[in-house]
Amino acid sequence: MNLTLPSLERRIRRGLILLVVPAFILLLFILHNVMHRITSEYIGSRLGHDVENIITAIEWSDDRWQINENRVSEIYKRVRTGHYYVISWDGGELRSRSLWDAKPEVTLLSPGEATQFRVPGIGDEHWLVWQQGVRKQGRDITIWVAEDISTFVARQNEYEYYLLTILVALTLLILLLQRRILQWGFGTLKPLQNALLRGKVSGAVNLPEGIPQEVKPLADAIERLVDHSGKQLSRSRMATGNLAHELKLPLQHLQMLSEAAESSDNRESLRQIYSQLQRRIESELRRARISGSPAPGELFNPREELPYLVQLLNQKRGDGEIELTQQLPDDAIPFDRDDMLELLGNLLDNAWRYARSRVLLSIRENRGSWTMIVSDDGPGIPVDQMNNMIWRGTRADEQGENNHGLGLSICNSVVSSYNGRMSLNAGRLGGLQVIIDLPQSVSETFEEGRNDAA
Repeated sequence: MNLTLPSLERRIRRGLILLVVPAFILLLFILHNVMHRITSEYIGSRLGHDVENIITAIEWSDDRWQINENRVSEIYKRVRTGHYYVISWDGGELRSRSLWDAKPEVTLLSPGEATQFRVPGIGDEHWLVWQQGVRKQGRDITIWVAEDISTFVARQNEYEYYLLTILVALTLLILLLQRRILQWGFGTLKPLQNALLRGKVSGAVNLPEGIPQEVKPLADAIERLVDHSGKQLSRSRMATGNLAHELKLPLQHLQMLSEAAESSDNRESLRQIYSQLQRRIESELRRARISGSPAPGELFNPREELPYLVQLLNQKRGDGEIELTQQLPDDAIPFDRDDMLELLGNLLDNAWRYARSRVLLSIRENRGSWTMIVSDDGPGIPVDQMNNMIWRGTRADEQGENNHGLGLSICNSVVSSYNGRMSLNAGRLGGLQVIIDLPQSVSETFEEGRNDAA
């Protein structure tokens, strides 16, 4: 994935994080306060009942408040039980045995006044305090009751930690589901992408079912474009073939005129013009036959295409089949079918024309490029003519009988369109050897499409 390009997935992920994380934080805050309130109300109601019991258990006697221990719960009579009380009045106080030597701070309240709050307790304890002012026997007193809620707080923190873990996991799950949904949605376009990359589009594309409506217009536009391009290329090649056939009749008239010409110089000039046009027309017709039905964008599979091409060349030669030694890849190579048929068709046509009995064809993948080698056991060509033969307009068939140059300029144009290189030398079979190197960049695009499909 190219991180420098805008990513729809990253945008949606960022939006989800900005939405989900604050929502979960708010949820945690609300749940924390709800649990805090529930704990306070539950424990507070229990403390309120204890205050009522203490009020009924105390009485004023001998100039001080005294409590009837029999009417007070046993939990207040043992040390550090987590339940405590203090009875405070102007001039004295009465503390529960459970407090032992602890002296909590008690604020005197007016009768009817009550407060509830939390304070740190003895050691690791955390107290919830209920403090209430009452009037009994004509005297004001303040009753302070506390309970250790550290266990409740620890349990609440534990639950909140579990909830936080669940929310984090849920956030990650949402992000993962978002990615899967995007991959599934755009994955419906994979057949179209792979068809375009592998070239399985011959003027028509069948879109898969279930394409999301957000990208349906784009998919329809691609379908129309591919269909239009395929039909346009088909018409262009059909027109080229028709033109070549239509020119045959005027050429026949031209040949007749050359034979009827009185001057030998005129006859020779007309014959040269006729020969040049005839070669060009035959070349175009041969290219049309070799290419077969046009399939724009389809990749070239040597093992599928070459048998028909070899059969056609053997039929054309007519004086015995050529022994072809070939080294081919198992799968399609990542180059346009029509371009490769034009390229190899011209090279093999030259090799078949001048080979005595053997032709060698090799197509292999090297590091960073694809290499194609075509060689024959024919007479070959002089070394000083090799460089000139690959340029347009310079062909060995215009220079002598033993020529290999027909179509080499066309081959060089195809190779140049892929930023490749074409070179000529003497092959190991004794004749001409053509070596072509095509860069790997198109191959990488093809491999990416195939890996995405997997």
